[in-house]
Amino acid sequence: MLKGKNISLPQGAKDILPDEAEKIGLAEEIILSTFKRCGFKRIILPLVEYIDVLSLGMGSDLKEKVFKFIEPSTGRVVAISPDITPQVARVVATRMRDIPLPLKLCYNRSVLRLQDTSSGKSKEVLQIGAEYLTEKQTFQRDAEIIIVAIEALKALGLKDFKIDIGDVSFVRGIIDNLSIDEMERKRVKDAIALKDVSALERLLSKLGGKLKKNTRELIMSIPGFFGTEDVVHRAMDMAPAGVTKDALKNLISVLDIIDKKGLKDFITIDLGEIRGFDYYTGIIFEGFAHGVGKAILNGGRYDNLMAKYAYNCSATGFAFDIENLVIAMDIGT
Repeated sequence: MLKGKNISLPQGAKDILPDEAEKIGLAEEIILSTFKRCGFKRIILPLVEYIDVLSLGMGSDLKEKVFKFIEPSTGRVVAISPDITPQVARVVATRMRDIPLPLKLCYNRSVLRLQDTSSGKSKEVLQIGAEYLTEKQTFQRDAEIIIVAIEALKALGLKDFKIDIGDVSFVRGIIDNLSIDEMERKRVKDAIALKDVSALERLLSKLGGKLKKNTRELIMSIPGFFGTEDVVHRAMDMAPAGVTKDALKNLISVLDIIDKKGLKDFITIDLGEIRGFDYYTGIIFEGFAHGVGKAILNGGRYDNLMAKYAYNCSATGFAFDIENLVIAMDIGT
């Protein structure tokens, strides 16, 4: 009956069969239990939103990854959400506006993103995430959200994992204040993001007299600011006063709290990490596990996002990539 039929899925889509589905279910149960224990309450958000509303909270990097269609009844453009954080921002700013801060919310749902399927990245990403909304930014809240991520990984039985921590305002504070044009600035940031020291050196040489010697030396050092807490102190010795040095002070305070919790061994520092959604404003972090070539979690601070929905508050959060996490569980438990 099916002879000659092309029975296949769209590129980037996949079926999850019983064995893997059972592992995913176990991971979801443990993580959501950890979130609940830490005071986070679950929220269920729709798969689709009007694109003009969703776009308020999306950076340019996400806007290029949206599946869109026309709603027949209204003629409005509807998007399948590529990221849940802007949806959390929207619902908090509207339906939860009268609830006093702080708010701790969590979710469990797939997102859909247009991806280059040749890279092996799935279009549908199953996530479990947590968002922490407060009146103002504090290093205590930055540390707390990272600790929640670590505790969830430990509850899953993982032992061989690391959380890479950086701060986007460190690099931005250096690069955004240079007397160079936007294209030059983008090329410098791209080289730093890729840790391409050779390309970075060529770019800085072309800029010539636009850069002071100490600024050039600091920028060239950024890809090497990776490792233990010592790299933060090295960067502090070279950093100018202002936003850049303040970012490092905040990071040192975060690391001190994590150390006092006995979790410092799970942490590495990467001050050159600036990739990710462009709504991040401060501390960012990624989780990696032994034997898994992709991040198992991503997160960070996004203090400007809520204001786009006319609600001024600070926020930080993260999301697990559940399929990558299950691979880590198979290897490490």
